[in-house]
Amino acid sequence: MCDTIAPWEHGTAVRCTALPDFWSYNSLRVEGARPLPGSDALAHAADRLQGDLGHRHIEVEDEAAGARLRPGFTALGWVAERLVWMRLDGPPPDGPDFEEVPFEATRELRLAWTRTAAWATGEETALRFSELEEAVARIRGSRALLARDASGAPAGFAIFQARASGAEVEQAYVVPELRGHGTGGALVAAAARAAEADQTFIVADDEGDPKRLYLRLGFTPVWLQHVFTRRPG
Repeated sequence: MCDTIAPWEHGTAVRCTALPDFWSYNSLRVEGARPLPGSDALAHAADRLQGDLGHRHIEVEDEAAGARLRPGFTALGWVAERLVWMRLDGPPPDGPDFEEVPFEATRELRLAWTRTAAWATGEETALRFSELEEAVARIRGSRALLARDASGAPAGFAIFQARASGAEVEQAYVVPELRGHGTGGALVAAAARAAEADQTFIVADDEGDPKRLYLRLGFTPVWLQHVFTRRPG
């Protein structure tokens, strides 16, 4: 995805020049456990290196360093996330299979999810993000599974991609009225089966509910990453 990858004093700066509004592909990565400056200094570095972007985005690879920086970035008004990378080794649990559909067929459900996000300030933002997702999916070769309700209407989806080195379940969503009935877990497991990889990864908010679902499916935490974002506007 990233066509510009350059070292900076604390790690690697990555850019996807075709999609400058997609935060995670236009990011400063703080790598290793080397001594780091405080959050103020890193925020100033982001201003210097990402000044042509609407956002600022810093990913801290070392868990302890990220935990130390988190209060400072929060005080600056940045959004602080602690993400857990989880891995499933071997076959996923058995369960129902779902229809594989073109990525674009999930648009209305993706829009429903996006409209609930704090950063989606309006319909224009939600539509723009959906377009970005579809552009990314085309480049990454993302695949989609679709769940339907009793009437046949779309009710949930899982997005995944498979590579020779492993698979990743990128996103899963179920409409609110069907949550709590196992559909989300079944979609994630079905995506892992469809990927047919020796190992499958998924990323979750370490402080959120989905992590517990993925644990029940057999995923194991392997890495904690701190992400700090100053959103546009």
